[in-house]
Amino acid sequence: MRDFTQTRRSTLKMLAAGTGILAAPSIIRPAMAQSKVVNITTYDKFVPQSFIDQFQKDTGIEVRIRLTDDQGKQYNLLAAEGNAPSTDIVTVTGHRLSQFITSNLLAPLDTGRIGNWNKLAPAYAGAPQLTIDGKTYGVPLLAGFEGLVRNTDYTKASDSWEIMFDEQYKELTSYIVSDFLSITMKYQGTDGDYVTYEGKDAEALEATNKARDFLIKNKGQVRKYYDAGSEVQQMFVNEDIYVAQAWSGPAAKLIMDGHPIELSIPKEGTYGFLYSFNVVNNAPNAEAAYKFLDAMLSSPEIGAAMTRQSGFASAFAGVDTVLDEKERAAMTLPDEQLQRIQFFSSKNRKMKNDMIDKASAEVKAG
Repeated sequence: MRDFTQTRRSTLKMLAAGTGILAAPSIIRPAMAQSKVVNITTYDKFVPQSFIDQFQKDTGIEVRIRLTDDQGKQYNLLAAEGNAPSTDIVTVTGHRLSQFITSNLLAPLDTGRIGNWNKLAPAYAGAPQLTIDGKTYGVPLLAGFEGLVRNTDYTKASDSWEIMFDEQYKELTSYIVSDFLSITMKYQGTDGDYVTYEGKDAEALEATNKARDFLIKNKGQVRKYYDAGSEVQQMFVNEDIYVAQAWSGPAAKLIMDGHPIELSIPKEGTYGFLYSFNVVNNAPNAEAAYKFLDAMLSSPEIGAAMTRQSGFASAFAGVDTVLDEKERAAMTLPDEQLQRIQFFSSKNRKMKNDMIDKASAEVKAG
């Protein structure tokens, strides 16, 4: 998986790509039940090697990891293999889940077979984006989100996106236009993910244009629109900006590097994505897959290791007690703030992309 210092937009486009094959083909095995094996397709650094080693030692089950960098690649492989998959567990993002389920590629999760299911953090245990028709389809793993990022040396504390429009920080703010336009819609009380606008083009366009016009009106606040996470990081380091909308990954890196940066989720809320482990339909080693998932949830140390390696926030309870002070500041937030994350939906994405792209271009040109 590419580093998340890319833009959210480019990353979601990467996730939406539908071509290519998975990495590390040498570990693909015949699609038949294998003794004491679990085959997992996931992203680089998602599963700590120390956990794999301990699990293999404790259970005698061999863990075979196949790396991917794209949701489309996972989908295409499973679709091609049909009823004889070569993998047991895949890693799907919430907004792509319905595509996999509609194609009958994932099995509903029997949470009763996961004794440690109650060790998920409250914000993720009943994640609606993993529940379809009353059935749960994944174990939440890691989350990324858009946050309010500020230099604590030069700004006042704020629990609102209003700070982005405060005259005190004129020409000292920055954001990704397409991302912040959705945030601005949420700030204005409309639906920046367009889920409720299906079949309501006029209402969606009105809400989009309202946010567009507001950003154009407040264009004087912006030092620079940015595209990549590395850009916003450098602007904070150079003290060119004091406040920004940024994804949690780039912000966490600044905090870990010792810069006076705070990451928060304002009261109006934000948007994010959630990765989950999902059991494949007709998985050749379903029993081993459930044992792996149960063991993974057994300890917050495992979640902490996943967070350290990936840079994403853990969905496991108690991880904050394992991380040190600097890590907690960079990678964890109070549960009250986590509850404010609205995870991207797979519904109505074409309308959203078309309207956001057009309005974003108009903001830049306005």
